[in-house]
Amino acid sequence: MDRRNLLMLTGAAATAPALALLLGPIAEAAAAPASTRLNEKLVCSIESAVRDLREMDDSTGSASGDVTWGLGIWQSTSRVVAQARGHGPLVDRLQTAYIELCEQVGWMLFDARRHPHAQRVYHTGMRLAREADTSLAARHSTTNLVASAAYQAAWLGHHNDAAALLDIAARTPELPSAVAAVIAERRVYAAGRRHDPDAVLRFRDEALLNLGSPDERTPWWATWLTKDSMDAATGRAWLACDQPSRAVPFLSRRVERASPDYPRDQLHAVLDLADTVHKCGDGDQARELLKQAEGLIGTVSSQRMVHRYEALSSAVAA
Repeated sequence: MDRRNLLMLTGAAATAPALALLLGPIAEAAAAPASTRLNEKLVCSIESAVRDLREMDDSTGSASGDVTWGLGIWQSTSRVVAQARGHGPLVDRLQTAYIELCEQVGWMLFDARRHPHAQRVYHTGMRLAREADTSLAARHSTTNLVASAAYQAAWLGHHNDAAALLDIAARTPELPSAVAAVIAERRVYAAGRRHDPDAVLRFRDEALLNLGSPDERTPWWATWLTKDSMDAATGRAWLACDQPSRAVPFLSRRVERASPDYPRDQLHAVLDLADTVHKCGDGDQARELLKQAEGLIGTVSSQRMVHRYEALSSAVAA
């Protein structure tokens, strides 16, 4: 990750005092030691907590209790990062885990439609990445964080911000093919949101090329992206481009292959297809898909999906 590029987007450096400032007043901070001596068990616990959060979010969505727990872990880990001193493998692992944690908690807040909070968490991770002397693994984790921030920007219609973030992410050196595919997948969606069909095709080809050329450096957080996931991204991009007929085959395949182990993704796919067929003029199929979505909505705690379901139900009923 190019620190000069991050500086343009993230402002002041996250020194330890600045990072503590971002957390707001914390009553017990005055009694805390000025520095933290890291140990293997502490760092392992933080790394495990990040993976547990990802697993929980994938299976249930961003329930309020999950977000509260995630924010608690984020705040606690932020204090550890702010108080950590020195260099070495443990510090690097801590910083990498913290950047991954910022991405995960930021995503959960985005899914809960708490957009300013999500941006704050994303930017905190970016600031640490810009200030710290991080390893290549941490830079790749930062790339994923920046790509997720870009997805939120595209979702909100901030197209210039999304494009700038994704350009920065793509310039990270020595990207594993799976990480390059994640960036291209985000670019597909962003291209659809800004109505750029040529870019949708170009970045889809780039994502599939990288998915077809796996290497041994795939990070754990990049294993979610598959050919089916690319179908979903492509269908959503065509839907956003107001070309629903081009979206139908991609989203139909995604609904057919969606796993019940990931109910939020399944619900998202069903809602996308319902929106698509509704815009194609097939109200009956849209209503059938909304009934299917209604059966899933109670199993998923995602304000983003609930809001989408309610808006689409009103549109189809009208």
